[in-house]
Amino acid sequence: MENNRRVLHDIRVLDLSQGVAGPFCAKLLAGMGAEVIKVEPPGSGDFSRTAGPFLGDGDDAQPQNSALFLYLNTSKKGITLDLEQPAGQAVFRRLVQECDVLIEGYPPGFLDRFNLGYTALEQLNSGLVHTSVTPFGQWGPYSDYEGSDLVAQAVGGLMCTIGLPDREPVKIGGETALYTTGMSTFSATMIALYVRDASGIGQHVDVSAMETIAVAQIHSSIHYQFGRTPARRESNLVQAQDGWVSPGLETGAPDGTWPRVCELMGVPELADDPRFSTSEARRENQGELREVVGRWAITKPKEEIYHTLQGLRTISGYVATVEELINSGQLKSRDFFQELECPPQLVATYPGHPFRIDDRQMPHSPAPGLGEHNREIYCGRMGFDQAELDEMARQGVV
Repeated sequence: MENNRRVLHDIRVLDLSQGVAGPFCAKLLAGMGAEVIKVEPPGSGDFSRTAGPFLGDGDDAQPQNSALFLYLNTSKKGITLDLEQPAGQAVFRRLVQECDVLIEGYPPGFLDRFNLGYTALEQLNSGLVHTSVTPFGQWGPYSDYEGSDLVAQAVGGLMCTIGLPDREPVKIGGETALYTTGMSTFSATMIALYVRDASGIGQHVDVSAMETIAVAQIHSSIHYQFGRTPARRESNLVQAQDGWVSPGLETGAPDGTWPRVCELMGVPELADDPRFSTSEARRENQGELREVVGRWAITKPKEEIYHTLQGLRTISGYVATVEELINSGQLKSRDFFQELECPPQLVATYPGHPFRIDDRQMPHSPAPGLGEHNREIYCGRMGFDQAELDEMARQGVV
């Protein structure tokens, strides 16, 4: 019964990707019950293993304790394999024949050099869903260029819309573009799996980080096409006693809300002020609106403002700190954050999945050590004996 509740319990995935986007997609697939085998280069492993911060301190702060790697690779099995060696390529072809999904983030044409591209692999497994996730996609004038989260946000047009109007564009913090690309990769892979199950035929899924972010900021593209006006950076935040809030008064509200807000702020005379009496007018006069609301907001805690304005049905929000996010009553009520045991004998609190099925949070198990499941996969599943595995390790194949 438990397997039947895990939607992808009969799906096997090979995860050749490194970094954030591809591994995040594979992590989501693993959380839904797929068997995900992470394939890493011998010796070095996924480059995210060297990304800090590292769990623990002192002697425990080692690359294998990378908090990023341990988060992105939960619930996966881990093997090592050198795809640039002929022996490694032969092993990989055997692995591909028994899997449903391949996720990789190599530069376009890299796998074709070893006769391991989609055209070759579909001859071995016609039902294979081969998902490639790259900065710019498999073709086009940028396809061979390097990428990063910053590059995706910049060339995808998102940064043009972020920041103050009289300052330089601003990057959204963290790895926002890469995680968003990972979600796009997951969605596209799931759709391709659905088509495969209906038709029996696999597909090559081509995911571009640039195109993902171009979709994420599509509002500015649409405004430009129909209004012929460039994107305009604006700040909708006002300062509260203990942080920042977005009152949401310029985005529309039910009839009668603005006069009630004016009463709340102690300025009832502004209820009929033509600068603010409609949502369109408030949008046109955002600077003056912020001044009015700001004089009231600076005297109140941000969460009090948030709950009060939400009670009046405005689209209000407050800027949560990391500590406030982790302690959010909303997220706690949904058991969003989960404790995960990480070797050696460490425990970390990580975000759960961004969706649920049957009102259940997806289970996690710890990320694998480098080559942790080599014996299980190569000997137990593929039929190599221990001497053959030892020899492949000596030659650097695994």
